[in-house]
Amino acid sequence: MKKLDVQSDGTVFGYTREKSKSHPPGGRTYKSLNYHRQSKLKPGKTIWSKNLSLEDEASLFDSSDFCGWLSVRGDLWWVGFNAGVVVGVRGERVAFFPRCDNHPGPWHGYPVAPSDDESYEIPEDVIRIWEADKTVDNLTAKRMRRGKI
Repeated sequence: MKKLDVQSDGTVFGYTREKSKSHPPGGRTYKSLNYHRQSKLKPGKTIWSKNLSLEDEASLFDSSDFCGWLSVRGDLWWVGFNAGVVVGVRGERVAFFPRCDNHPGPWHGYPVAPSDDESYEIPEDVIRIWEADKTVDNLTAKRMRRGKI
């Protein structure tokens, strides 16, 4: 995704690749918020790994959008192959992009650890998509269903 704008609270990227019929024409935009990169800005917020650049973060969003990793609620989720990629400073391996109600956006997201916070339990419909497209194997899916990942 191309960097579109640098604002006081973050960096805006656009536009996501188009694939699904439910996808908006022209793709979606994404904003990397500074407070998910610097813990001192809003203590208690999850923080992206220092090994993950702004461009990498936007790429996770683009991948989850392109692959259709959308829950029934309208949230996008991301996970690396068999949850093997650490995306957060506390070892989080899943990214969550809450549904964007301020159309046309931008969306934003952050790393989550469903094993640490039940509010980020990975929806069954998303786990099934990941299984079907071979993003996760049966063992990893089972661990996700039990809240271990």
